[in-house]
Amino acid sequence: MDPRQPDIREGLLCRECRHNSRIRSSLRLLLDQLESLDHPPAVYLTEQVTGTFIWLQRHLRGTLLGSEFEPSFLKRMALTRRFHQAGGKGTVEYQDVTKLNFADASLDAIASFEVFEHVPDYRTAVSEFARVLKPGGTCVATFPFTDGPDTITRALVDEEGEVRHLLEPEYHGDPISGGVLCFYHFGWDVLDVFRSAGFSDVRMVMPCGLEHGLFYGLWTLVATR
Repeated sequence: MDPRQPDIREGLLCRECRHNSRIRSSLRLLLDQLESLDHPPAVYLTEQVTGTFIWLQRHLRGTLLGSEFEPSFLKRMALTRRFHQAGGKGTVEYQDVTKLNFADASLDAIASFEVFEHVPDYRTAVSEFARVLKPGGTCVATFPFTDGPDTITRALVDEEGEVRHLLEPEYHGDPISGGVLCFYHFGWDVLDVFRSAGFSDVRMVMPCGLEHGLFYGLWTLVATR
């Protein structure tokens, strides 16, 4: 990243909510999708020890569920203390997005921000999202998107369970682990993965509003079950 060029996707923080442009635009899309419901929504966010989850705890009029990919009970207890210190409520839960423990058709919406690219078997995760969403439920997701036709596979897990790099390893910052390997940069073919999993309406949208600090490039997936 050229230090002379601002990162308009990740670097423009709101002075009030402290969220960057990507998160602010995604949350607006999520809340817009929930406005038409005639009941308090049940929403799952694929993160928990984050400012985004804590913000939704304070502003969502419904049930908010979250998790971290941390199977160790002791480590989750340490994360829970950190979570409470930041203003969160409740206990940090463990979920594997390829094996969610939610009942079929039990959620109104799922929000997943910069997660799919770190899941080697992301297609199974998409199928799990479709399984647990109610008919008409919505998934709002962000991930590295190339605006090209085909997804780029940067790494994979072989039959022995070992990571095999196809391109130079790329790690993304993470508030929990510090750095997570990126397996994919997605292309337009990701829409077909969601359609094949059972989503009826799948789109890549690009929110834009200069008055809100939302500039070109905020690609976001919105998929309806």
